[in-house]
Amino acid sequence: MSDQEHATTVPGGPTWYSDAADYWKNVEPTVDGMLGGFANLDDRDAADSIAFIDPLVRDGTIDVTAAACDCGAGIGRVTKSFLSHHFTHVDLVEQDTHFINTAKQDPVLNQGLVRHFINVGLQNFDPQEHGLKYGLVWCQWVLGHLTDDDLVAFFQRVLTVCPIIGIKENMASGHAGDFEVDLQDSSVTRSERAWRRIFKAAGVKVIKEKWQTGWPKALYKVKMWLVVKDESAEPETAGAAVAVNGTGAAAPMEAGTVVGSPIKGKAKKAA
Repeated sequence: MSDQEHATTVPGGPTWYSDAADYWKNVEPTVDGMLGGFANLDDRDAADSIAFIDPLVRDGTIDVTAAACDCGAGIGRVTKSFLSHHFTHVDLVEQDTHFINTAKQDPVLNQGLVRHFINVGLQNFDPQEHGLKYGLVWCQWVLGHLTDDDLVAFFQRVLTVCPIIGIKENMASGHAGDFEVDLQDSSVTRSERAWRRIFKAAGVKVIKEKWQTGWPKALYKVKMWLVVKDESAEPETAGAAVAVNGTGAAAPMEAGTVVGSPIKGKAKKAA
């Protein structure tokens, strides 16, 4: 890695979200594209996700009679391989138009499984505006594109219409700071400590967590959480976070390490 890639940077500038959108426009709308060239991990990924929520489905904690929401859905890969095992109806939220259009042409998704195709970025997604309620909102390999303050606000909006949020994300080791920045796709990979700080700021508590198993050692480790509103907590701001204002300007996060992963997409090689 070059000295420039080892340097610190400030993510979340005026073009943070538009740069990410431009990156994904050039990704093929295929399972291999969604997984950054690791389509062979699709089954392993889905199996662990299914097993992760299954006990809470069986005991009624997760209401599968309600719809699920697949956030950062891409072409609907997670909905097909995972959420469809438990839910009859799923809403897809995805900002990239060519991913959404590909999903709309998928016969599996269009046989009554997908209720709504919602073409919007998560930083702007407000389910209350659409009159939507869910049994589970699942966010996988997408929350790294949100600045800290936008992520906190997203959690707080979602919890007004859904009791449980599922999160599945790559994890930074924390050895090089609380997050690692990928300037190629405008995303951050957060450490455990960074995630705990976000959860506290959003006023949520973890009710279950588990590491993805059977994952290649060359890739970032992947962790799953289920979080609910912490009724005993007072929500606060994320602190050293990026708050995008109406003009697209942003205040800086704490500096993190810049990484330049040669393998792009949802599953990534560790720095």
